[in-house]
Amino acid sequence: MTDRRTILQILALSSLAAVPAVGATLRPSTDPAAAWRNPGAGQKDPRLYCLAHAILAPNPHNRQPWLVSLEGEDAIVFYFDTSRRLPATDPYDRQLAIGCGTFLETLSIAAAEIGYQAQISLFPMGEPQPNLDDKPVAHIRLVKGGTKDPLYAFITQRRSNKEVYDAKKPVSPETLQSLLTREPVERLTFAGALSGAPTCEQLRSLSVQAYRREVETPIALKESIDLMRIGKAEIARYRDGIDLDFPGIGAMQAMGLLTREKLMTPGTKVYQQGLEQYDPLAKSAAGYVWIISDTKDRYAEVAAGRAYARLNLRATALSIAMHPMSQALQEYAEMSAIKAETEKAVGMSADKCLQMLARIGYAGKVPPSPRRGLSEHLRT
Repeated sequence: MTDRRTILQILALSSLAAVPAVGATLRPSTDPAAAWRNPGAGQKDPRLYCLAHAILAPNPHNRQPWLVSLEGEDAIVFYFDTSRRLPATDPYDRQLAIGCGTFLETLSIAAAEIGYQAQISLFPMGEPQPNLDDKPVAHIRLVKGGTKDPLYAFITQRRSNKEVYDAKKPVSPETLQSLLTREPVERLTFAGALSGAPTCEQLRSLSVQAYRREVETPIALKESIDLMRIGKAEIARYRDGIDLDFPGIGAMQAMGLLTREKLMTPGTKVYQQGLEQYDPLAKSAAGYVWIISDTKDRYAEVAAGRAYARLNLRATALSIAMHPMSQALQEYAEMSAIKAETEKAVGMSADKCLQMLARIGYAGKVPPSPRRGLSEHLRT
């Protein structure tokens, strides 16, 4: 679920004259953007250097569900943090497994930058089903070697851009082809469609329907509302989840215009505006890209995450904004009909899995999502 900045900023304008905005001064230790600045600087252990980059990877609802332990002099054991599940919108942990894949690919790119190859063995104690568990997701060993990856330069610039895109600036077919051109990935298919194509127009409509269905499903909406970090103080305290901050947010909170209860309650102004706010986002999409896997197992989910991390970085290199539209792929009962329509729209057969769907276009720069910092991910 995306943030509600655009709609809530409009609501805030009428409040500013009545109540002064409330702000918060961040100390360096609670700066939610600190992890994005010079990640790994000063680290003598190459594993910590790589991990400092890995925690910048895209992931569902910004849960950052990653735990690691260091073993010996060159090994990392990577675990899924079971306390960071999304049971309402990701009941089988599929999207979170993709988030583990983005972590592993970002780590691997960072390792190559400093002259190492990340040798990754997935699920050394067996594939977890029907949910991820507390057994290792991967065993990683850094060995000397590897070739530098040009995508490394874009790790700290990468964003999931949830703003309205420039409708007057289309993505060219040549640029789409450059975006989708990648190293061969076994059992994964990349594809896309640009504005004006029937598939793109259908995906725009389905994106809106899926978002509204999520908002209208109380348990799914509550999961997202609970993970909203509203205002600077909450963002600095948690440094995860869905950050919501803009000029005037303190005024709205002080006047009682913006509360979690009102965000959850049909009929309130913020609920209704939130329900409608996906429309301009979808309509501004210059195109869509997606990733389909040949299988529906955990290995395919992790592979899709690794591929998506590279796709997002390649988009950054091409100055293309990218925003995952994950609602239509969610696996709870209320979403099933829209999910089936989305799979049909991209031409997917029943034996495969639509792992990722994202809109693309051109937009202004946005700040990075908060990060908890490397120390929060280290198991002692």
